[in-house]
Amino acid sequence: MKTHNMVPIADLIPDDETQGLTPNPEGPFNPPLSPQLPQLPTTPFPVPTQLCFIDLKAGCYKIKYTPASPLILTPYYLGTIRVENTGGGKRISGDLYKFSNILPFPFPVVVQGNDAAADAPTAIPIYSRTKYYSYLKGTGFAKSSVFSATCQMTITLDEYVYNKPVAPSFNGTFNNAKSRTIKIIVKKGVDANTFTGNLYEGAVNKGAVTLEWVSEYYRRAVVEIDTLVGSVPPVPVNPGTAAEESFKTIFKTVGWEMTPIYNDLNVAVPAGVTPTNCWPDATLHALMAVVKSPAASLDAEWRYHMMVVPGNLGCSRGKMYDSIGAHREGVVSYSDDGYPTGHSSNFGTAANKKQRNVPRAYIRSAAHELGHACNMIHQEGEGGADNSIMTTTPSVADVLGGPASGAAGVFPDHIHLGFNEHCRQHLIHFPDVVVRPGGLNFGAGHNTFAPQASDYEVLDARHVSFVVKAQSDRIKIGEPLLLAWEATNNSGQEINIPSDISHITELVNISVIDPDGNETEIPSFVIECEHISIKPLPDKKKLAAATNLFWGSKGFAFTKPGKHIVNIFIGWNDKGVHTALSASKEVWVDYPVTEKDNEVASLMMNDEVGMFVALGGQAYHLTEASKRIAKVIDIDAGHAVAKAMNKLYSSNSAQAYIPIEKKMVKK
Repeated sequence: MKTHNMVPIADLIPDDETQGLTPNPEGPFNPPLSPQLPQLPTTPFPVPTQLCFIDLKAGCYKIKYTPASPLILTPYYLGTIRVENTGGGKRISGDLYKFSNILPFPFPVVVQGNDAAADAPTAIPIYSRTKYYSYLKGTGFAKSSVFSATCQMTITLDEYVYNKPVAPSFNGTFNNAKSRTIKIIVKKGVDANTFTGNLYEGAVNKGAVTLEWVSEYYRRAVVEIDTLVGSVPPVPVNPGTAAEESFKTIFKTVGWEMTPIYNDLNVAVPAGVTPTNCWPDATLHALMAVVKSPAASLDAEWRYHMMVVPGNLGCSRGKMYDSIGAHREGVVSYSDDGYPTGHSSNFGTAANKKQRNVPRAYIRSAAHELGHACNMIHQEGEGGADNSIMTTTPSVADVLGGPASGAAGVFPDHIHLGFNEHCRQHLIHFPDVVVRPGGLNFGAGHNTFAPQASDYEVLDARHVSFVVKAQSDRIKIGEPLLLAWEATNNSGQEINIPSDISHITELVNISVIDPDGNETEIPSFVIECEHISIKPLPDKKKLAAATNLFWGSKGFAFTKPGKHIVNIFIGWNDKGVHTALSASKEVWVDYPVTEKDNEVASLMMNDEVGMFVALGGQAYHLTEASKRIAKVIDIDAGHAVAKAMNKLYSSNSAQAYIPIEKKMVKK
């Protein structure tokens, strides 16, 4: 079965399929009456003992599914169903987690403390990632008519079983095709918030189901905010008033109960670090790995981590790491970066000010990074720039500026502190593993993997030249490849293009096709993109970028000898038109010919070594990587791989490295 980076997501079930005098699921029953003049049905129709008012109100429901089976150890399933009632109908989605029975049927017991606590009756349940089983995509909803003798509802769902990765990874896949279609038929239970019934596959009763409404929110999470000495965290606007806007209210616009925890407001500055500079990726990564709460368990709580450091104007306001021990767990916000006019001429009264001095824009920028941690991507790459959280700050300013040219009262005062409808659907209805911290890697579920050229208007090479170059056309297994690309405007007029085409900007997609035709995406390990916007590139001007192509969260770029094809695709939305640049480069990977070649390859093909390279080198807090790289250089300093690593690794610096937690001195 073919799999891909896209994931299933629930669509709207229109009102005309969910409301009105709908026949009940057990059989048709439509009373012969005028909708304008209700009256009791007459014979030969049965007379109901009471009127039927049954529906699914918006919010999160716990679901428990117990399969019908005589087997003692038959598994059972717990999870959530999310029901969104829009003006035009319903969206329904859900997730199931699979558990084993340890007592004879029908007495299921949750044996793990975290899962039992998560299944408390008044909370949105949270279950272990290792138990994740499937996604449920709502495709139909029917309820009995008001005069029905059998008062019940039918929810039709397509189930997509999750293909689990090899432990300890949580980066699995979903099949393109649904695994099966199921129907859940339920009646009112012991109270107004509970429904009981059965799950059917076709006409076969597959077991018992209970639904229990637990919250008006769809999901819940926590963001832990740690602040370095000398910096200031993003705080609510209009605090303590009815007009307060905060992380909580921002995420409420998508139905999430997001609880901010301002944890350590006095994180010590590591010795030897100048906190008012833009921090190297490796240093920030090391700091975040040390500072985040050691007691946090992503299987018991959806906890994101935000690290606030000072920095300075031009540090890009924030960034996200694809992994700080787990996918999409950690983000950074710079309190002393801000709104340089080089990023936009429409910053108005915020122009050239620090974030700490512009609270509304600051919390917007920080929420943007937190949105990335929830696996949301830039709207410049989806529906287009707008005044919402997942549009970059310069683009928001430009959207607001327009004819007003960023005059006072436009930016930052008119910033909308909320997500748009596109992100709302994603944050409510994407599978749990796509949005929860520690789940699928960044970008999963969006149109970011091997986009089809037919979906974009690829700029003609006669108008925009897009060229990919490599430091060498031949490399060894285990050798990082320095790859560069350049776009030149030859059109004779301005062309709108992303202001930065670096790999870290998220709009740039790199994939590698190996000799067997297998394609691997190599996403950037660091997402740093709050500085970009779609801007005019003058005629004859060019943009360029480069990266060390070696490893990403989905694997290594070059794992076997032979011809490889490196593809670079840059896609963006230009005023409603999906526009792109695309180019490829052939690279030959040499066959190992000596024992040294094999030994070097075995040392380098390690995920921590990959992370070391992806962080730009000098990541000596990754001790296993440092040991392996040192051994590679010791084996043969003249080997091509050793020469490449000498640019990213210094034996003197490695030997002198002191773990960052030992260098953190209070000031």
